[in-house]
Order: sequence, then C-alpha cells, then structure tokens
Amino acid sequence: MIKNLVKTRLPTGFGDFSLYLYAEHGKEHLALVKGEIRDKSEIPVRVHSECLTGDVFGSRRCDCGDQLRHTLQYLGRIEAGILIYLRQEGRGIGLFKKMEAYNLQDQGMDTVEANIHLGHQADERDYGIAARMLRDLGVQSIRLITNNPHKVEALQAYGIHVATRIPIEVGHHQENLGYLRSKAERMAHLLSFRLRMPEDHPLAFVEPLIDQLMLARTAEHEFPFVTLTYTQSMDGSIAAGSETPLVSGSQQSLTLTDYLRPHHDGLLVSVDSLLAGDPALTGRQCEGDDARYVILDSHLRIPTDARLLQQVKSAPIILTTSGADPARRALLAGQGAEIVPVIADAEGCVDLRQALAALPAMGIRTLMVEGGGKIISTFLKEHLVNYCVITITPRIIGGVKAIDGISAPGETPLTVSGCQYQPLGSDLIAYGPVQYG
Repeated sequence: MIKNLVKTRLPTGFGDFSLYLYAEHGKEHLALVKGEIRDKSEIPVRVHSECLTGDVFGSRRCDCGDQLRHTLQYLGRIEAGILIYLRQEGRGIGLFKKMEAYNLQDQGMDTVEANIHLGHQADERDYGIAARMLRDLGVQSIRLITNNPHKVEALQAYGIHVATRIPIEVGHHQENLGYLRSKAERMAHLLSFRLRMPEDHPLAFVEPLIDQLMLARTAEHEFPFVTLTYTQSMDGSIAAGSETPLVSGSQQSLTLTDYLRPHHDGLLVSVDSLLAGDPALTGRQCEGDDARYVILDSHLRIPTDARLLQQVKSAPIILTTSGADPARRALLAGQGAEIVPVIADAEGCVDLRQALAALPAMGIRTLMVEGGGKIISTFLKEHLVNYCVITITPRIIGGVKAIDGISAPGETPLTVSGCQYQPLGSDLIAYGPVQYG
C-alpha cells in the first residue's frame, strides 16, 4: 500500500487542480488531479516521467516538455483527469547518466544504443508506483494518454484497467526527429510522423494548435474543441456596416485560414455571413475542404441555391431551432443538408450549448468558428472557445465591433493564455488558448 502524504490546491494557468504528494524509496512522486475522480471510470490519465531538460528548460532533444504542456492544456478543458508525475529521470537511469547519453548521441549513437553503452537497459522505468497511486486515488479504470504500448501493458500487469489509449503525438523537428524515430523503430512507440510545416515556414507557428486538435479528436468531450478565427481592423471592427462582408486580411492570412480549415472536423458559419456575401465563404474552394460545414441558421433563412449546399463533398449540417418551419426543413433536407433542430435560447435563436452538444455524436469533435460579431460574442460569453487565432489587419474602419459585452461588470475578463504574436504579410496574428477567470 502507498499513502498520500499531503494534498494541496494548485491553481495554474491551465485550470485549478489538486496536487497529491507520494513517497517511495526516497523519491517523491506527484499526482495532479482535475475534478472529482474517486470511484469514476475511464478517467483520462497521463503517466509522465520526469524530464528536467524538457519539462523545465524546454530541451528540443525530446518531446517530453511538449507532451507535458499539451496534457495540461487537455486536462484544463475537461471535468476530470489526472497527471501522474514520476521521478524517473532519463527513462529511469537518472540525470547524470542521461546527460552522458546525450553526449554519446551527439557522437552518433541513438537513444537506445547510448543507454546500453552506459550499462543500462533502453527503458528502466517501473510503473508499479503509478498503479498504486491510481488505486489510492480510487480510480476504477483509465484512458491512458500515451504513445507507448509498453506503458499500457505495464499498468495492466499491475491491475489497472486501461479502457483505451489516447495518442499524444506532438511536434517533431530537426533536433528530435532521430530520437523519435528510434523510439518508434526500436521501442515500438506508436508515432505517425504526420507531415508538418517546416520550422522556417511562415505558418509553422500554428503547429502546436494542430497537435491540440489531434489530441482533442481522440478524446471524449461534451462539446467540440472550438477554434475561433476572425479578422479585425486595428480599431476592432470586423465589418464596415451590418450589411457588409466581413473584413478580410492579407493573402498570407487567408492562406493561414485555408490551412487551418481541413485540420478541423467542422467549420461553423452563420447564415448572416452567407446572406451578407462574405467573400471568405462565397469565394473559397469548397470542393477542396475536408471539414464539414456547420451552418447556424435559427430560422432557416439559407437560400436553397447557396454554394455551401451545392458544392461540398459532405452534406452540411444546419443547426436550427425546433420551431423552424417543417416545410422549409424538408426542402433543405431534400437539397442534401442534415437538419439538426435544438431548443431556442431566450432570444429565439439556436441555443449554442445544446447545438454543440449534438455535434460530437455526428463526428464533429473539433470545430472552427468564423465570425460574425454576434457569433463571436456568444461563443466567448458562453465560455465555449478553446483557442483563438485573431488576424489584426492595418486598417481603421469604425464599423461593427468584433466583440461586444461578453463580460458582466465585476467579472474577470477573458484571457488568451500565453498570447503570442506573429507577423504575417501586412497583418499581425494574435493566438493562444482562451482562459476563463
């Protein structure tokens, strides 16, 4: 048996957690717990072995630090989950030997050869302590966040029921590609090595978002992972007037939007944007998009000859209210659209929470939302946005503002956590996860 020595509350930039401390053979191990997990089944769990160089100093020799940050972002979005942090540096050989192994790798050995040359096994970690910690926390079964099949087998051997595996493949680049290939080829780690933007490519800065989308797509959530993208002028306007198309950025910014779209399961647009003749909708190459269109149309005002009904591979989903005209519903269904009626909110419009809750069962686990102002404000006000990509274009319009009244007086303002900025053409891109106070 193992017992928790101390427990404390730990507020972080990823959310509020409880931190549990365990000790075994002079080593202190940690469990970072989100929400209520006791006696629960299929709790998402990451068993992460300490990597000082990657976790703390951001070493690019491995993917450990990226995996840790992606796990924390993931746990911050869900109601309950656990990060087990084991003090098993260097796959169990310790920091001193790990640094010696680094030197051998610089001389041409791979990560497995270096460990063996130093008199160690390729992987000397023991997951018995993790199993005992999970039992003490009262977890019935887990969904393990890992690419390592040995970790699944080891925990099961210690009596932990692993219901499924959640892949967590994060960025590979020039510095860690050989290391990751060695893990895949010599240690059976399950890695796909998806094609990524080269590090010197202008759009390479969004690759961490793509990694988050892959993680979100394999997980069970009540709502899809929502990426909010829109373009605004320097004075915060998204259109010159209520009946005009949305502001458009530079060609490079449009390329960014086109790159992000097929990485999502669904693209949500409002019927108002369609009726206003938004060039981003009427001019895009619909036939090349892999994502499925989701049209927010409370009263089924979409024209039956709309391009999004005529020239897309997958039938668009139209979210409408249950009181929408049945004859109109039948007509649009005959055009190939899938009509999803949900309850109306206080203003008679589609209740966004009810609408989003219906999408995962339809295969929409990641959703990209594109304008207009009311949609942007409502998604943020309802705390439904996970990540923002905002294009700021160097114009002053004095028109329709992007966001209006999303925080009540006295409420903590929304924050783009760790907001970063990337020049792109003549525009500036502000991007990062959205944090709710």
